[in-house]
Amino acid sequence: MAKGTASPDDVLCLGELVWDCYPAGAFLGGAPFNVAVQLARHGVGAALLTAVGRDDLGRRAQDFLREEGIPGVRVHPGLPTGTVSVRLDAAGVPRFTILGDCAWTDLDGAGQGAPGPGRPKVLVFGGLAMHAEANRHLLAGMLEAWAAGPAGAPTVLCDLNLRPGWSDPAVVRWCLARCDYLKLNEEEAGFMAALPDGPALLGRQGLRGICTTLGPAGLVWHGPERADLALPVLTAAEGAPPVVDTVGAGDALTAAMAAGLAACEAPEAFLERGRQWAAVTCGVRGALPPR
Repeated sequence: MAKGTASPDDVLCLGELVWDCYPAGAFLGGAPFNVAVQLARHGVGAALLTAVGRDDLGRRAQDFLREEGIPGVRVHPGLPTGTVSVRLDAAGVPRFTILGDCAWTDLDGAGQGAPGPGRPKVLVFGGLAMHAEANRHLLAGMLEAWAAGPAGAPTVLCDLNLRPGWSDPAVVRWCLARCDYLKLNEEEAGFMAALPDGPALLGRQGLRGICTTLGPAGLVWHGPERADLALPVLTAAEGAPPVVDTVGAGDALTAAMAAGLAACEAPEAFLERGRQWAAVTCGVRGALPPR
């Protein structure tokens, strides 16, 4: 996909934008942000409904998104830009400490008086931002308005994206009730299995596909049209670069899923693209692919 070949309303990503603070420095991040940048750099039209504060970090984030051609950021009048403390374990897997009470936790308040986003082909949201009641209110209202319109509701993809302290079962249930497709990792699959109603939630009618990532073991896909599809991670023999870190690999897969759903592709096509995009992201430091 060449940059600029897609309509900017192909995919709307909704949720957090944060500065990930590593020992080596601060980098822009947040799963919806990462997904939007992945899409934009692969030529898929993307917007990012998020919020930053009236501060230097917020201005730097706005400048970055402007350069990437990604619209949608709001400025919160009273809350600061979000930050996250990140450390990598011995295997290069990131561990996050997320600070609340920041701009992305109140997207509704940041958008007072601003026009709502247009209907996308695909909406991507994550469980992290939905832990804020204001964000749930905003998303529910958008979905209701779109569903009542002539084009109907967009396809909705949820990346569960749970973190320590941000894994309320009630919020998870809320998210699963509003998505058509679900992406989760192995730990999150275990979380769902431990819920009394977890199997019923994952098996509900209307959920059209579930992608579970398994770290170095690859991924599995379950759906009514193609069950038990499994793909390994891309290998060096297939052109994968050496792994630098795994930050953003799951977001690369989410982006590929969103792009494929927007283009009405089969799971085999967008999951194969996802393993390629993830391998490229793992070959560089940080969560974003090269420009």
